[in-house]
Amino acid sequence: MKRFLSTTAIVLTMTGAAFAEAHSEGFGNVAVEQTDFLASDLIGMRIYNSEAEVDAATPVANGAEQEWDDIGEINDIIVSKDGEVTAVILGIGGFLGLGERDVSISMDKIRILNDEDGDRFLVVNTSKEMLEQAPEFERPMMDGEAMEGEAMTETDDNVTVVTENAETETEEMANEVEAETEEMVQETENAAENLEAETEEMANEVEAESEEMEQEAETMMENAEAETEEAVNEAEANTTVITGDETVERELLPRPEVEREGYAAAEADMIQQMSADDLEGSYVYGANDETVGEIDTLLIGDNGQIDRVVINVGGFLGLGEKPVAVTFDELQVLKNVEGDDVRIYIDSTEERLESQPEYQGD
Repeated sequence: MKRFLSTTAIVLTMTGAAFAEAHSEGFGNVAVEQTDFLASDLIGMRIYNSEAEVDAATPVANGAEQEWDDIGEINDIIVSKDGEVTAVILGIGGFLGLGERDVSISMDKIRILNDEDGDRFLVVNTSKEMLEQAPEFERPMMDGEAMEGEAMTETDDNVTVVTENAETETEEMANEVEAETEEMVQETENAAENLEAETEEMANEVEAESEEMEQEAETMMENAEAETEEAVNEAEANTTVITGDETVERELLPRPEVEREGYAAAEADMIQQMSADDLEGSYVYGANDETVGEIDTLLIGDNGQIDRVVINVGGFLGLGEKPVAVTFDELQVLKNVEGDDVRIYIDSTEERLESQPEYQGD
């Protein structure tokens, strides 16, 4: 109610002569000028502090408020008995590094500035010390002073009536709640009985379906065993032995089919004619040209041809690397058509190669 009265007062005050003229003619003719404020706009606005004097008649540059200190927010306004806005109540705290408290600032100390875009700013010229020393605003107990004697008795009677009405309404609500509770209990019991019947029916259906699924599972198991045996036979035909202290079998990687501009796939005869110096030390790349390792050693088979390749993966600056052996058939070698540069690719990633068994040496 106080804020509503304040809002009304400031609108009447700040419209000035326009209101006085309209009042003589009747209500509803008050026009709000472009320079006027609505109380709803004023309350909640930020107030800034400028160390330099400011001229309200001269627009400030856009962003000028960034050079000012934000000292608080308008929480309320003070209106005299004549309807004049005499001061605003400013909530300060963050600017002082203390808890928020209210202080009053006279309206004649506030400058209303406009920037080049027409935005308004409220600015005062003060200091941190002055704000710290300003007494805290205490709201007058106008309501308490008015509620004395007969007014207080009338209030007590009203409170008694309200209390009696509240007790009656509470009793009615309690009866309604009790009736609704009994109805809900009955509905719950009926639902429980229906649920029990539905559960029994569902149990019978589940039992029948379980027997059917069990039969299907046995059939699927038999088929899976046959397929597994077939897959094992196929896998055995697609594995290679990694030599070392013990024999380990792993699945061969498919040879990648990478195409790069200026490079051509080297023929098998050409690759076999390459020396160890041509290949050892070369980087091995994944399909996306990421480095996955470096060729360490070429392993020659009984036929005198390159049989396997040892790739060093992981590590940093040659430390912590893990040697992994792959067959030469898992690699694709690209040779520069106009030079001797060689690029070697594998259909794998560094993490996948690191998961392979470590090559221990023949």
